[in-house]
Amino acid sequence: MIVLAVALAGWHAIRIVAVTRGAEWAEVAIALLAGVLLADLLAGGVHWACDTWGDERTRWLGRSLIKSFRDHHHRPRAMLEHDWVEVNGEAATAAVGGFVLMALSGPSLVLLEHPSWYAFAWSAIGASASSNQIHQWAHAHAPPPLVRTLQRGGLLLSRRRHAPHHRPPCIDRYCITTGWMNPALDRIGFWRALERVFSRATGVTPRAHEFHRVSHADDAGPATRIPDRAASPGNRRESPARLVSNPLEENA
Repeated sequence: MIVLAVALAGWHAIRIVAVTRGAEWAEVAIALLAGVLLADLLAGGVHWACDTWGDERTRWLGRSLIKSFRDHHHRPRAMLEHDWVEVNGEAATAAVGGFVLMALSGPSLVLLEHPSWYAFAWSAIGASASSNQIHQWAHAHAPPPLVRTLQRGGLLLSRRRHAPHHRPPCIDRYCITTGWMNPALDRIGFWRALERVFSRATGVTPRAHEFHRVSHADDAGPATRIPDRAASPGNRRESPARLVSNPLEENA
């Protein structure tokens, strides 16, 4: 499925180049960037939702999606044990669905008439499908040289920029594709505002299970002082701090 996703992405890229003319290239470039930003935001939204709401007992998503995010906070480096297929397989399957939809006669005719729309959809799907792999590289001590260069240039999420998310209470820097959206979203309090809206509508308390309180021994790193509880929306007061490890701080 991963190979098929890459092949479809390449086929769509060739079509985008073939139908783009002259001044349209500027619009296409902007659309490509916008697609990446959307992918970063969507990845952040999924990450935030799984870190904040529900638990392993949540219907449909609990034992798979939510549990994997919670376990990741307990053992951040465990994802390095997964191979390329395990990391990218599910995302590639979703990408194949999106690329096939774009190839259907109706959507295809519209996209061919509007290269910037085509580029936006292609970029958003492709970047979203790459999020898990990029996230894994952000935990690796020695990612591939090209990846390391892109991380240092700020084009991909790096260990240094991702490490603060694993600093309890783990309630910011959720975007894990490029991480470009994190500064703006955290600065305006986007996730806390979303939590307040959701809590008022449902009566559910965010981070009720405080998954971040567990620290796995094999992820030991430099100790970081943190509050014993995550601050609830609108309440940033902290109880006495305790010591936990932040494995990503080491050699970040």
